[in-house]
Amino acid sequence: MKIFDLEQEIIKAWNVVDDIQLLNENVMETSMSTDDIANALLGLASIYNMRFQKTFRAFEDLSKEHLAMRK
Repeated sequence: MKIFDLEQEIIKAWNVVDDIQLLNENVMETSMSTDDIANALLGLASIYNMRFQKTFRAFEDLSKEHLAMRK
C-alpha cells in the first residue's frame, strides 16, 4: 500500500457530493416519487458505507506498513 493509494480512495469518497447533487437535480427536474427518492438515498448510504469501509481499510493497511517500517 502506498500513500498514493490511500489518497485515491479518499478522493473517490468525495464522489458522494457529486452523487447527492445528481439526486438533487433529478428531484428538482423530474417527478420522482417519495419512494424513489428514499430508495436512491438508501442506495447511496449503502454504497458509501462500503466506500468508506474500503477507504478505512486502506488507511489501516498503510498505518500497519508504516509502523512495521519503524520497528
